[in-house]
Amino acid sequence: MTITASAMTTIARHTVNDVLGTLPRSGIRRLTDQVMGSRDMDDAIQLGFGQPQEATDDLIREAIIKATDERTLGYTENAGMRVLRDAIATKLAVRNQIETDVESIFVTPGATYGVAVTIGCLINPGDEVLVPDPGYPNFAAAVHHYGGVVKFYQLRQDTGFVPDLNELAALISPATKALIINSPGNPTGAVIDAGMMEQLVRLTRERGLWLVSDEVYETYVYGCRHVSPLSLSGSDHVVGLYSFSKSYNITGLRVGYVVTRHPALRRALLNAQELYISCAPSISQYAALQALADGGAYPEAMRAAYQQKRDLVMNMLGPYAGRRPEGAFYLLVDIGFTGLHSDEFADRLLRDTHVVVAPGATFGPSSDQFIRIAFTPQVEKLRAGLTRLKQFLSQWPIADEEDHQ
Repeated sequence: MTITASAMTTIARHTVNDVLGTLPRSGIRRLTDQVMGSRDMDDAIQLGFGQPQEATDDLIREAIIKATDERTLGYTENAGMRVLRDAIATKLAVRNQIETDVESIFVTPGATYGVAVTIGCLINPGDEVLVPDPGYPNFAAAVHHYGGVVKFYQLRQDTGFVPDLNELAALISPATKALIINSPGNPTGAVIDAGMMEQLVRLTRERGLWLVSDEVYETYVYGCRHVSPLSLSGSDHVVGLYSFSKSYNITGLRVGYVVTRHPALRRALLNAQELYISCAPSISQYAALQALADGGAYPEAMRAAYQQKRDLVMNMLGPYAGRRPEGAFYLLVDIGFTGLHSDEFADRLLRDTHVVVAPGATFGPSSDQFIRIAFTPQVEKLRAGLTRLKQFLSQWPIADEEDHQ
């Protein structure tokens, strides 16, 4: 078939969004796709994907079946079913010490959407947003998509991967609109304590910024306490992002929620829900309602299991392990001593050992010296994957073993 010159001209005129058409492919997805599409990778071990491998609670699965048998799975309110938002408000009061009402809660199809819709409601083209590095890559992508300007702030290994308040203050300009934080952190596993959280709330309030708090991993804390900034005084400028996916192992159902007390943002979010999705899937909302009915027993069992996995990872990797994560289910491993960029390291690791990890470059411009391990597989697979990884790492001498304790 020959394409005429006039047809080529027509094709050239049909362009797409500049940001979405040029966003780089996630290193995590790129490597995972190689495994899923290959017959030669049957023995591959996935340490790159942040998806729990435990069985979803039977009561949640039964609630889904019951919903399909007894109910019409139609639209709900734009903000989510009232009964679910009531249950979320109770959960927030009991577990997060957040006093709010159902009008402040917006049920979303996952926290990933929650990130995007919140940023879209907050910023205008040219507004600056302070984004963690290393951090969840969708933060920066969403800011770019809505025409904002990303200003990265570094989370350093030697200071526990928590924000430096002086650095944050210095980065704020008249164009800065919001600060994004993530605790417990992906990919760092760091947890922001109450004292620093109070300072972050105060700094953003006094400088007129929104504080966007990603708390997707709130139930995964080990020997410390998760603090929600919305529980602190003077926090009406705070937006909380939450998810059922990780805590209840229902990642595929795509259900989370956004919480804000601010009237203008509540109006914007309601409009966005109507514009983009009408509502979160009703069947997922029924599953979330059942999840909250257990009083937190399932998330606590998951937390205990993942603390044991965290300890296993630290013990098995020994000098390669780096800083012990206090939360989430990720570990950053410093591979700077290998002399390889993180993408090259991850590609070679997959080729030689059939182990998938997440390259650090995915998480920010200053994070190329790391790889991220997700300790989500079942224990025996986790052991096998760590054994292969450690053997692969052993081909390079560690210049200063003290740096890897």
